[in-house]
Amino acid sequence: MPPGNKFFFTRLQYDSGDWDVDQRMPSNVLNSLIEYTTLEIETKENIVALSSDEIFRCPFCYLSGHKLLEFTSKEEKNFSTYVKNGGFVLVDDCNHDIDGLFAK
Repeated sequence: MPPGNKFFFTRLQYDSGDWDVDQRMPSNVLNSLIEYTTLEIETKENIVALSSDEIFRCPFCYLSGHKLLEFTSKEEKNFSTYVKNGGFVLVDDCNHDIDGLFAK
Protein backbone atom coordinates (compact mmCIF):
# COMPACT_ATOMS: atom_id res chain seq x y z
CA MET A 1 0.00 0.00 0.00
CA PRO A 2 1.49 3.36 -0.97
CA PRO A 3 2.40 5.60 1.99
CA GLY A 4 1.22 9.12 2.62
CA ASN A 5 -1.55 11.07 0.97
CA LYS A 6 -0.87 10.19 -2.66
CA PHE A 7 -3.66 9.04 -4.94
CA PHE A 8 -3.14 5.39 -5.82
CA PHE A 9 -4.83 3.36 -8.53
CA THR A 10 -6.11 -0.01 -7.29
CA ARG A 11 -7.11 -2.77 -9.68
CA LEU A 12 -9.42 -5.37 -8.12
CA GLN A 13 -8.49 -9.00 -8.66
CA TYR A 14 -11.33 -11.52 -8.53
CA ASP A 15 -11.53 -15.31 -8.91
CA SER A 16 -13.79 -15.57 -11.97
CA GLY A 17 -13.09 -14.08 -15.38
CA ASP A 18 -10.15 -12.05 -16.60
CA TRP A 19 -9.62 -9.23 -14.11
CA ASP A 20 -6.42 -7.97 -15.81
CA VAL A 21 -7.76 -7.77 -19.36
CA ASP A 22 -6.68 -4.20 -20.18
CA GLN A 23 -3.05 -3.65 -19.22
CA ARG A 24 -3.04 -0.05 -20.54
CA MET A 25 -5.96 1.29 -18.53
CA PRO A 26 -4.09 2.02 -15.28
CA SER A 27 -1.38 4.00 -17.04
CA ASN A 28 -3.99 5.91 -19.08
CA VAL A 29 -5.86 6.96 -15.93
CA LEU A 30 -2.68 7.81 -14.04
CA ASN A 31 -1.25 9.83 -16.94
CA SER A 32 -4.50 11.81 -17.22
CA LEU A 33 -4.52 12.50 -13.48
CA ILE A 34 -0.93 13.73 -13.64
CA GLU A 35 -1.67 15.93 -16.65
CA TYR A 36 -5.02 17.40 -15.60
CA THR A 37 -4.95 17.57 -11.79
CA THR A 38 -2.70 18.78 -9.02
CA LEU A 39 -3.00 15.55 -7.04
CA GLU A 40 0.11 13.78 -5.84
CA ILE A 41 0.03 10.47 -7.73
CA GLU A 42 1.57 7.11 -6.89
CA THR A 43 2.53 5.90 -10.38
CA LYS A 44 2.71 2.19 -9.55
CA GLU A 45 -0.52 0.23 -9.90
CA ASN A 46 -1.85 -1.36 -6.72
CA ILE A 47 -3.47 -4.80 -7.17
CA VAL A 48 -5.77 -6.02 -4.39
CA ALA A 49 -7.80 -9.20 -4.20
CA LEU A 50 -11.49 -8.39 -3.86
CA SER A 51 -11.66 -11.09 -1.18
CA SER A 52 -9.02 -9.27 0.91
CA ASP A 53 -9.88 -6.78 3.63
CA GLU A 54 -7.13 -4.59 2.17
CA ILE A 55 -9.79 -3.25 -0.22
CA PHE A 56 -11.13 -1.12 2.64
CA ARG A 57 -7.87 0.88 2.64
CA CYS A 58 -8.30 1.82 -1.04
CA PRO A 59 -10.53 4.83 -1.78
CA PHE A 60 -10.52 4.31 -5.58
CA CYS A 61 -10.73 0.93 -7.31
CA TYR A 62 -10.94 -0.28 -10.89
CA LEU A 63 -12.75 -3.45 -12.00
CA SER A 64 -12.76 -4.85 -15.53
CA GLY A 65 -13.31 -8.04 -17.48
CA HIS A 66 -14.66 -9.66 -20.62
CA LYS A 67 -16.29 -12.66 -19.01
CA LEU A 68 -19.32 -12.94 -16.76
CA LEU A 69 -18.40 -11.99 -13.22
CA GLU A 70 -19.36 -14.48 -10.56
CA PHE A 71 -18.12 -13.21 -7.23
CA THR A 72 -17.37 -15.62 -4.42
CA SER A 73 -19.40 -14.98 -1.27
CA LYS A 74 -16.42 -13.16 0.31
CA GLU A 75 -15.88 -11.03 -2.82
CA GLU A 76 -19.58 -10.14 -2.94
CA LYS A 77 -19.63 -9.23 0.75
CA ASN A 78 -16.48 -7.10 0.47
CA PHE A 79 -17.72 -5.35 -2.68
CA SER A 80 -21.10 -4.54 -1.15
CA THR A 81 -19.59 -3.31 2.13
CA TYR A 82 -16.95 -1.28 0.29
CA VAL A 83 -19.48 0.57 -1.88
CA LYS A 84 -22.00 1.08 0.93
CA ASN A 85 -19.22 2.65 3.02
CA GLY A 86 -18.37 5.19 0.31
CA GLY A 87 -15.69 3.40 -1.70
CA PHE A 88 -15.51 4.36 -5.40
CA VAL A 89 -15.30 1.73 -8.14
CA LEU A 90 -14.73 2.51 -11.82
CA VAL A 91 -16.14 -0.48 -13.72
CA ASP A 92 -15.00 -1.12 -17.28
CA ASP A 93 -17.51 -3.41 -18.96
CA CYS A 94 -15.31 -4.82 -21.70
CA ASN A 95 -18.25 -6.97 -22.71
CA HIS A 96 -21.89 -6.19 -22.01
CA ASP A 97 -22.72 -8.88 -19.44
CA ILE A 98 -21.41 -7.03 -16.41
CA ASP A 99 -24.64 -5.02 -16.18
CA GLY A 100 -26.57 -8.03 -14.91
CA LEU A 101 -24.23 -8.45 -11.95
CA PHE A 102 -24.45 -4.85 -10.80
CA ALA A 103 -28.19 -4.61 -11.33
CA LYS A 104 -28.49 -7.09 -8.44
